[in-house]
Amino acid sequence: MIDKINLMKLANTQKDLMDWETLLSKKQDEFETLNKALIESIEVKKKTQEELKETLRIEAEEEFKETNQKKLLGGIGIRILSKLIYTESEAVKWAEENMPVAIKKVIDKKQFETFAKSSELDFVDKEEKVSVTFPKEITI
Repeated sequence: MIDKINLMKLANTQKDLMDWETLLSKKQDEFETLNKALIESIEVKKKTQEELKETLRIEAEEEFKETNQKKLLGGIGIRILSKLIYTESEAVKWAEENMPVAIKKVIDKKQFETFAKSSELDFVDKEEKVSVTFPKEITI
């Protein structure tokens, strides 16, 4: 049996939460209005920062190619990242002969479960679970 006192507490809590979230939203709007110039200045500085970083990134790569130095002016550093380029089919073919432990057999879980829900498979059990839902606003 649902406890009416707890239900009323939940209804009050939900109402308070909605009121407070509305108040917070208004305060955020007020803050953004009062600080519009500051917020815009920050956005301009962020954009300038990204443009300068991109320019310096290009210059740093060029300097590295010329000098092979990884530690550059101002603490800018160079990291060398490696990426393997291959086709999966060639890798699978190679692995079948040379590294069979690297081959995985994977089932399409979504497709299998769609089939299994409407079929009787002796190795599949179906379990039902009760799920309780709550409305946004409790009415008593």
